[in-house]
Amino acid sequence: MDPRADVLIVDDETFIRQILARIVGREGYRVRQACDGHDALDRLSEASCDIVISDIKMPNMDGIALLSEIQSRYPEISVILITAYAGKYSAEEALKAGADAFIAKPFKNVEIAETLREVLRKNLRSRTKASAVIP
Repeated sequence: MDPRADVLIVDDETFIRQILARIVGREGYRVRQACDGHDALDRLSEASCDIVISDIKMPNMDGIALLSEIQSRYPEISVILITAYAGKYSAEEALKAGADAFIAKPFKNVEIAETLREVLRKNLRSRTKASAVIP
């Protein structure tokens, strides 16, 4: 996977979006931002991406509903869910819903970077296996 993968960051808190954008950008990924689930879907209809990093608790459309829409419309896009409400939402629930990874706030910069790399590696392995099966 190209280290310049496209990442869409979705969070209703501008400050968190900006922090995530800086972390992701420093890792060499191209970054776009959206303020909620509806905004994210609008941006995805304009241009796809490789990974969406989304907060779970947002107004209008939460991260779980966004995850469901992405799985339905764009199954090739990976989703990493983040939340400050780790007591209410667990990693197990997020992964069961179909997220590729789960990160609790407050997060460490290295945690975001490592999770992105791991999800991209997983995607590359999946695509390599799929292409090996196709005659």
